[in-house]
Amino acid sequence: MIYKLMKIMIIKKYNGRTIHMRFGSHMNFFRNNFVGILLFLFVVQIVSGQTNNKFYEAYKTTILIKVDGRLDDSVWTKAVSINDFVINSNNTPSPYKTEAKILYDDNHVYFAFNCADKNIWSTKTKRDDHLWEEEVVEVFIQPNRKEPSYIELEVNPLGALLDAFLIDSTKHLPYDEWNIKELKWAVQVNGTIDGESGDTAWTCELAFPISTVTVQGSVKEGDIWYINLYRAELKPEFQLISWSPTYRNDFHMPSCFGKLIFTGKEVR
Repeated sequence: MIYKLMKIMIIKKYNGRTIHMRFGSHMNFFRNNFVGILLFLFVVQIVSGQTNNKFYEAYKTTILIKVDGRLDDSVWTKAVSINDFVINSNNTPSPYKTEAKILYDDNHVYFAFNCADKNIWSTKTKRDDHLWEEEVVEVFIQPNRKEPSYIELEVNPLGALLDAFLIDSTKHLPYDEWNIKELKWAVQVNGTIDGESGDTAWTCELAFPISTVTVQGSVKEGDIWYINLYRAELKPEFQLISWSPTYRNDFHMPSCFGKLIFTGKEVR
């Protein structure tokens, strides 16, 4: 008996990437391997479902945080540490130690970064410059999962800021025409920022006005935003680092954002 050649293509999303599996075989091959193919799809489905399972429970500070980049306000010691940053492309531990914390009050959401770095490097000093071309920390904020728009914040070791409004992951408003009012940020550097060895770390503090994304200008207990935290390291070697990895050299993957949960728990 002559069997017709079958070409089977399985297209599956795996961590934001499209996998194409092509099988050219006789009918017997498909029949004999059907269970294996189903098992493969099952495993891929499990793994792909883990891309956005990160969450952070933010506490509400009852004392005013001084945004100076030093991170020495006592209330920061009460915030939960994010210290599981990974290499963005493959979800493996990054050798560049990065720690982040988040707090909020009635008016702002506060983000803190502590970046260990022996070769701190940055040259850009202008607001809304292409900061992503150098070393930088980044915060992406999407208050409403049903809307494709989100906000991107970047700060480099020299204290330059980029704030951008993205209509979706492919379109943004002109950087220099959209700036967040009452946004506060500051950095502190233990080093020289020239890329030479001998540095220790740099820290960054951001106060994001809640009124930027909500009409009422506040959040309540149980509210959820979707966010991601990133770091770009260039010296001594290039590396993109993330809290919730996108599995590619691209941070603009809202489907991979983790949850920011406003708990209502007060700390001081």
